[in-house]
Amino acid sequence: ALRVLSAQTRNFVLREKVFDLSKEIEGGSSFSKALAKYPETFSSFYTSMVKAGEASGKLSASLLYLADHLEREYELASKTKGALIYPSLVLLLVFSIMFLMVYTVIPQLSMVIKESAVEIPVVTQRVIAISEFLKQNTFVLFSMIVLFLFIIYQYYKTEKGKDFFGRIFLKTPILGSLLRTIYLARFAESLSTLISGGLMIAKALELSSDIVSSSVYKQAILVIRDEVRKGTPISSVLSLSPEVFPPVFVQMVLVGEKTGSLDTSLMNIANFYQKEVERGTANLLAILEPVLIMTLGLVVGGMMLAILMPLYQIIGL
Repeated sequence: ALRVLSAQTRNFVLREKVFDLSKEIEGGSSFSKALAKYPETFSSFYTSMVKAGEASGKLSASLLYLADHLEREYELASKTKGALIYPSLVLLLVFSIMFLMVYTVIPQLSMVIKESAVEIPVVTQRVIAISEFLKQNTFVLFSMIVLFLFIIYQYYKTEKGKDFFGRIFLKTPILGSLLRTIYLARFAESLSTLISGGLMIAKALELSSDIVSSSVYKQAILVIRDEVRKGTPISSVLSLSPEVFPPVFVQMVLVGEKTGSLDTSLMNIANFYQKEVERGTANLLAILEPVLIMTLGLVVGGMMLAILMPLYQIIGL
């Protein structure tokens, strides 16, 4: 089956990995052990799911759960990224117009203004001064920005940096609410998948903490894992962190615990929050679009007005 899959895979790197997996299994290795040899491609999440399927004799069911999980993750990621395309294009347009004006339009018009006998307004003087400063110090400013972004990126890769920026993003109005919804959807969906695949709850919690992609939620989930190992119900631990896990999340988990269908309740939670992600993304776009357009109008309009004011005086002369 793996050889057939390898032949049908278009991605060269993945095709080679799948082919190597088939050789490992032919050599006597189990599927989970073969996957574990390629952690950069197959995470512990997938390896553990396959291992649980092998132990329970339900490997095909585990693979179906994994396929469903991948589809949900891809759908969630694609919708989130797709929603950011328009704001990104508007921002790119803003910076492109500003660059064009600062480096071409304003310098040419400023020469005409300076050669005339018209008194230059203070606002126009400021705009021309900023344009000249940016032109003269382009390399230095660009280098400083690149260095600053590099330092921020390096700090973000550390555990302290991830925690610092994670908390800031979660406290940001509107964006923070959307991020919480995304993290809750990922957590509920991955935990449901792992439990359905036959993993123990403590192990499922540990693996889910890596899927969430938030250091804040990862720390909270690992605390839950430790308490569950002591025999504490998940819902009881969740209720201790209302800023991370809202009451509706806790109540739905509690219902799942009482009815013995925790995996089903978690999947219902995931479906609920994925719909909330769609609504939250739409609301964020509804706010961003007019703000970005107004910003574009104010910046470009203000710069043009500052330059055109003395030009009108020149024409009047």
